[in-house]
Amino acid sequence: MSVGPLSGLRIIDLSMFVAGPFATATLGELGAEIIKVEPPGGDPVRRNGVGPEISGKSAQFHTYNHGKRSIELDLKSDEGRNTVLQLLGSSNVIFDNFRPGVMARLGLCHAELIATNPKLVGVSLSGFGSTGPWSKRAGYDLIVQALSGGLSLCGHPKTGPAHIPYHLGDTAGGLYAAIAILAAVREAETTGIGRAYEVSMLDAQLHLCSDEITASGTGEWPSNPHGAGHPALAPYAVFQTADDPIVIAAVGTEKFWLNLLDVLELPELASDIRFSNNRVRAQNVAALTVKLEAQLASRSAADWLTLFTKADVPSAPVLSVVDAARSEHATARNLIPRISAGFGGTAQVPRIPIRLLGELCVADLKPAPDLDADSAFVQDLSVNLGAFDE
Repeated sequence: MSVGPLSGLRIIDLSMFVAGPFATATLGELGAEIIKVEPPGGDPVRRNGVGPEISGKSAQFHTYNHGKRSIELDLKSDEGRNTVLQLLGSSNVIFDNFRPGVMARLGLCHAELIATNPKLVGVSLSGFGSTGPWSKRAGYDLIVQALSGGLSLCGHPKTGPAHIPYHLGDTAGGLYAAIAILAAVREAETTGIGRAYEVSMLDAQLHLCSDEITASGTGEWPSNPHGAGHPALAPYAVFQTADDPIVIAAVGTEKFWLNLLDVLELPELASDIRFSNNRVRAQNVAALTVKLEAQLASRSAADWLTLFTKADVPSAPVLSVVDAARSEHATARNLIPRISAGFGGTAQVPRIPIRLLGELCVADLKPAPDLDADSAFVQDLSVNLGAFDE
């Protein structure tokens, strides 16, 4: 049996690529059983995903599909469709990330499936939702970043927008889809009747941009790239030292600002009217940056960070992904374990950031499945409907 708060929840997962698999991988780590239905040849990310190949699968496939079961089905065939229908008889959720209309063409319309199985819930994740002039467009991470306005805020005013490289459009859509699945399951448990929900990757990005959108509605908020800082906060940016850049975020209270000035030995800035509070510091951030970096250039990043930590000045080094994964904090919390990848290989896969107080929800992460590895299990389910994990 799976362990975790979602143990006993079975999800038939028709999704591919990143956004959908991220949603179900998240729920799988909380104990849900995920049966990944893959097309002939498998999810394209198996071989063509980001990162090098690990034991015959891309690094990205391990990231978003660890712990799942796999069955290879042609949903366009009667046999494939009937197998899914049989699986739904002992499942709680059907989930997909096809464009609107595809599930209906496959004979797997969520509303119709729920009509014959009232406790089933359906969740669809697409790029732009089932309504609106963009609803038929394919949803790609960079596209939804661009159309949400989020891309316009990244980068530097002098060089223009910059891509957020860690699939924010995909992963945010996936997280909202996971929330939708949990909400739909809870509703079905409470009312005895399941319903079909949808999540749009673009809608998710717009929701993430809530504060920027609300502020822009005043007509008094900059819409250009913010660079490494923030238009309303200062000092709250990346600053150069004698060697490496560091982040300083001395804006929570005036205490942090004064602590920063003490460490930098710049007491005169405390009485400078251009820097008397956060609002005016943000308005004069260029002049402030010149003064701070002139002083920061006198020591190394490591020296400054030691002094800032002792003085309670919010600050941090700019770590690489490799260094972040190996940090003493990540190691102490067992955030990024190495799991079996098959054929003697291993893959380092970050855990979801949800745990019992001080404890992991699921002790061990299971490997990503080989294609169609669980066909026998699924065949057994069709005979013994209602059985959950082996």
